[in-house]
Amino acid sequence: MQELFKALGSEHRITLLEALLKEDDYICICELEDLIDRDRSVVYRHFKKLEEANLIKTRRKGKRLECKVKHPDKTKKLLETAKKLE
Repeated sequence: MQELFKALGSEHRITLLEALLKEDDYICICELEDLIDRDRSVVYRHFKKLEEANLIKTRRKGKRLECKVKHPDKTKKLLETAKKLE
């Protein structure tokens, strides 16, 4: 559970997670880089944290790294609850 709270401790990761929740299928991480205006390596680290927290799953497709939310309904409720607590 500690990894989960660490992952949600970054506005950038929350922004990326919210963007992923809008997608039904896997999406290339490269398509989300502009959302947080950071270098590719930083974006990849954010996705690694989300993966370690079991919030997303990733797959390789050639040179592309794609991801999607692992449990969309639960993740959406979690983010909604967190926002209410702010």
